[in-house]
Amino acid sequence: MAPKHHFEEIYEQHMHDLFRYLLSLTRRKEAAEDLMQETFYRVLLHLETYSGEEIKPWLFKIAYHAFIDWYRKEKKRPTVELEEWHFSPQPSAEEKVFVQDEINTWLSEVSSLPEPKRNIVLLRDYHGFTYEEIAGMTGFTLAKVKMALYRGRQQLKKRKEENV
Repeated sequence: MAPKHHFEEIYEQHMHDLFRYLLSLTRRKEAAEDLMQETFYRVLLHLETYSGEEIKPWLFKIAYHAFIDWYRKEKKRPTVELEEWHFSPQPSAEEKVFVQDEINTWLSEVSSLPEPKRNIVLLRDYHGFTYEEIAGMTGFTLAKVKMALYRGRQQLKKRKEENV
């Protein structure tokens, strides 16, 4: 990607993915919206110092750090359930219901994981980032990322087996 980026293009290309990511971390629409504003404010402040690395991991790293700052302030407050949020319609009503139910079930299960595991599972399994990108975004070692992902997936698998 070229080193010069226009803020509007970055926003349009990545706002939906970032919002879904922040919503899945915060489990609150209003908090995710606030964090989106904070993320893009930070992007605007640091766009001139952007060194040309892949833009999407850079944006998610900024969003994650904004989330961590928010989380530290908010962690004593009770959490609420993840809301349904749709960005584009599914091809048919049956598919929409089935797919949305699957996604909501999985996101609900993931949201019950402790914060570091939840974040790593979301970044890898929902957003498709590499282990190296996740390590760069979170500041964790590659080994810690892999271990947290493994343990998070194991917890999800165990819960699924218990519910069958």
